[in-house]
This record gives sequence, structure tokens and C-alpha cells, in this order.
Amino acid sequence: MRTRQHGLILPALLVLLLIGGMAAMLGGNTLAEQVIARRQQATMAELARARAALIAYAQSYPFSHPGQTVGYLPCPDTDSASGDGNAAGVCGSAGNFAVGRLPYRTLGMSPLRDGDGECLWYAVAGPFKNNPKGPSMDWDTPGQFEITDTARPLNPAAHADQRAAAVVFSPGRPLSNQARTASGPHRCGGNANAALALQAYLESAATAPTSSQPVSLPRGRPASASNNDALIWLSADDIFDARLLVRSDFVAAINNMNTRLQAAVTHHPQPAPTQATPVGLVDVGTFPAPMTPSEVTAYETLMARALTSDEVAANDTLRETAPWHGQYRYLRCRDGSACLSWADDTGIVRPCVAIVAFAGHRLDSQNRADGIADTEAYFEGPNISAITTASTFTGPATYAGTAPTTDVIRCIP
Repeated sequence: MRTRQHGLILPALLVLLLIGGMAAMLGGNTLAEQVIARRQQATMAELARARAALIAYAQSYPFSHPGQTVGYLPCPDTDSASGDGNAAGVCGSAGNFAVGRLPYRTLGMSPLRDGDGECLWYAVAGPFKNNPKGPSMDWDTPGQFEITDTARPLNPAAHADQRAAAVVFSPGRPLSNQARTASGPHRCGGNANAALALQAYLESAATAPTSSQPVSLPRGRPASASNNDALIWLSADDIFDARLLVRSDFVAAINNMNTRLQAAVTHHPQPAPTQATPVGLVDVGTFPAPMTPSEVTAYETLMARALTSDEVAANDTLRETAPWHGQYRYLRCRDGSACLSWADDTGIVRPCVAIVAFAGHRLDSQNRADGIADTEAYFEGPNISAITTASTFTGPATYAGTAPTTDVIRCIP
């Protein structure tokens, strides 16, 4: 009996050793997976922080830049000229996207690092750059980045404003073909010149930022040997979100802009609509361009007088509100009569010499890619006919954040 028990001990020990080895191996894999998962969690948390900071920057832009509108995003940190973590003063040509490190100081933050300890990078679409600015900045401003996962779009955009306005990147660990240097005097690694450091950090955005057309950016995967960039993005819809549209300061800014434009076309030396289409006695078009200094001088010489304070204010208004002019149609009776009419929100019909019609936020069904000339993409109900036939307009005189798509009508009696 004792011999038989001794004979069973050896196989039992082997089984125990095998089980122990497998447990150690499985435990090791689980630990490695946990480490990877924690790094990914850390990365996504920092990407989300960066995204939130960029949205806050864009939504509060008028507070830090008086006289400017909501929506502009900072340039990336492209070099060390303005100090580590500060946005470049100017980033590329108008309309072209820019890429560099996330300007953490400009966003009021310390360096944001991914789970591998690398500083985050950032690309901003040309129309959203704060310098040089594009011709428009409103809730229809088109994004520039199309995010993909292999062949699958991650931000399928039915409308141009749904493309990404900005993208934040996590470089992750260096790939076999990437040589990264220490930070030196800077808090983030690599060459201070972002253009020279770019390919050592990013695979998703390793193209020269000279395009003003939509740009495809592929999202990487943590274990990939060719692209391990993690990324997050934001669009015009994220900047002009439901919370902003009802915020008291934003509501006040829209209504103040409408009031100023109503006064501007009343007092401007050149009050006629531009790019106008004649409809009976009415010219239907857009606001006149603000007069340049040389045009002001020529006008004052012709009239043998200086511009009045109302005329100066009107010209300043047209210049300062230009980023939003795409949201308006401006109609004026050519002979100066009150040939237009407006049924206000109480139903009273009022005669008007001119009408300033504010389109409001687009409906989900509206595609504004063709611009303000596509009336049905901007206005609704009777106002579509009112613009094309100069019939009676309807709608309130004030914008309400709870009804951001409602047409707002200002009558100039």
C-alpha cells in the first residue's frame, strides 16, 4: 500500500506544478491586461479633459476677447517662441488646418499626458482658428476633419458643420520607426518645433497641414504596430450645444446683434442690400460690406462732411458682426416706401421699409452647404415665400434660446 501511495505522489506533484504554472501565466496576462486597461483609461480621461477645455475656451471666447463672437479655438503650440504650452500667435494660412501640441497653458491647465506619459497633441480646422480667422463663425461653420476607424467613419457627417472642428491626440508609446528625444528645457518631449517633431509622435496626422479641404484622420489602436494614436474630437454642434443656446449671455448677444444690425441698415451711408435680387419693389440680398477707411474718406469728401456718430456706429456694427452675416437675409423697398409687412408674434401686421430676417439654428432636415441663397435651408413656413416674393413675414422680434430654430424678424418702419 505504501509503495502505491509513493507512486501516486509524483504525478500529483506534476499536476500541481502544471496548475501553478498555468495560474502564474494567466495571472501575468491578467496583470498585463490590467496595466494596458489602466493606461487606456488614463488616456481617455485626459483626452476628455482636453476636449472639455477646448469647448469651454470656444464658448467663453467673447469674455477673453471683447467684441468677438463665440466659437473660435486657439492655435496649437507649434514652437517655443511664445513659451512652452502657449498657443502660437498665428497658425498657418487662412482656411488651412494647423497641428501641434495641445496649448495647455492657454487653456489654463498643466500639461495633459496620456497613459504612456506623453503630452497630448491637437489639430484645429481652418475655419475655427482664432488667427487667422475665417470669413464666418456661427453654428453652421464647417468642420474639416473626418475621423475613421480603418474604413468606417466615426463621425459620419450629413452636414458640413458636423465634421470635426478640432481633434486631440494621444501619441501613445513610440513605434519602432519613431525616435523621440527628451524634453530638454520643455515640459513635453521632442523638438520644440511641432512640424519637426510631428512624425515621431503622430501617425494619424502626419501630413503637412496645408489643406483647406476635408481631411481624413484615422484612429489608431493601442496594440497596433502602425498607428496607436488615440483621439477625441469636437464639432460646431458641440460648441453651440443646447446649454450654450439657452445661456443668458448668448441669448443677450444674439438679440443685441439683431438690434445693432437693425440700427445699422437704418443709418448706414450705403443702406441697400448687396448681392441683391429684385422682387417687385424690393431688393433681397445681404448686408452691405463695412466701408474701408479709404471708402470712408472718399464718402466724406464727396458729401463734404464727416460721418455722423450713427453712421460710424453702423459701419462698426457691420464689421464686428460679419462672422454671423450668413444667418441673415436683408430686404429693402427700393423706393423708400413701406412696401414690406411683418405679422409679429401677436398677429398684428406692421408696414416696413426694410426687413432684417435672422434664420436661427438649422433644423436637422436643413442642409446649409449651399449658403444663404438656399432659402428653404435657412427659413421656415411663410417666411420662405416672404423672402422669395416679398410677402408678409411672420415671427418674433427676439431670439429665445428655448426655440433656437425660430426665424427672428426685425421690421424697420
